[in-house]
Amino acid sequence: MTTLTKIVLDVETIPRVDLDFMNNTHFEEVAMVNSLGELIDDYQQSERDKVALTQALDDWLQHTQTHFTRENELMIDIGFPMYPMHSGEHSRVLEDMKDKLVLWKQQHDIDLLAQYVFIDWPLWFEAHVNSMDMITARFTLMNGYQQD
Repeated sequence: MTTLTKIVLDVETIPRVDLDFMNNTHFEEVAMVNSLGELIDDYQQSERDKVALTQALDDWLQHTQTHFTRENELMIDIGFPMYPMHSGEHSRVLEDMKDKLVLWKQQHDIDLLAQYVFIDWPLWFEAHVNSMDMITARFTLMNGYQQD
């Protein structure tokens, strides 16, 4: 098994956007990914607890689906002009995540999974929050959205 140089995200240092609910969702997601990373590390040492790792992946997928649905609904409600691009990115990433989970369940390739969780997803997440989410949140507030 390969040892990767991991990109570890910290809720204290991830980019913030102008909407609290988006930040809170991002914090939850980063915490889930960090816990998932620990399970992957454990599995790389000893191929035990495949069930816990698979359940954590399923939980992450469900959280991500809910996360993207809420953002997509907000963009529709506020009339965000870049909705097609932003929601399209959500769709692309969600399909990629589903593909990785299917492969994990079929092949149990921990190296492929580790590459996605430790490298690919964190790079995408930071770039996405710093660009699309940042602009979406700012536009939303500028157009009258009231935070709870």
